[in-house]
Amino acid sequence: MEQLKIAYFNQLGRKELDQAKIKFEQIYPNIKVKLISTGHDQAFEKLASGDVDLVINDFRGEENGFIKKDLTEVGVMAIVPRGSYPSGIQMIDKSDLSNLTCFIVAKPEEEVAELHLLKDIYTIKSPFIASNSVEEAALLVASGSGYFLINEIAANLIKNDSLQCLFLLDEDGKIMRQTIMAYYVKDTSCNNKFVEMLKSEY
Repeated sequence: MEQLKIAYFNQLGRKELDQAKIKFEQIYPNIKVKLISTGHDQAFEKLASGDVDLVINDFRGEENGFIKKDLTEVGVMAIVPRGSYPSGIQMIDKSDLSNLTCFIVAKPEEEVAELHLLKDIYTIKSPFIASNSVEEAALLVASGSGYFLINEIAANLIKNDSLQCLFLLDEDGKIMRQTIMAYYVKDTSCNNKFVEMLKSEY
């Protein structure tokens, strides 16, 4: 049986990937889709070494020579302790969070990449502390310390009544966005078909 190996950045959420996998395998029963959860940089390393056929990742301005296709654009959300802001508030300026600790959701080997995203691309001015997982960051924030950032798709998966999710606004008052893209080396019909199917799930 043929295999389509896909590495995806573990902070993007995988509901859409799972749905696309089910539909793809129903239409192409001779192809097995294997989903591999990785960090941002590790996903590209796997693609470059030929370990996977396809990568689903967020775009951070890097030019790595891979074929890339836009999948969707999603809002970036700040996860704060519930009650920090009135319940009707749905957005927050990133400058309002500068004095609070921002938890970097990353395993030790992923910290550099995630710090680069938050500090250099999102220009977050908060002090940073590393946290190993979304679950750990959620517990820390629920206890009243700091906040963390995650996209709106992944934020919908957080089930914790002690947290409040707010869209993050940039210096111009616009919602900050994260672009999710598919990357691959070989322009095969298998890659293209899966990418189109996944795009329709967002």
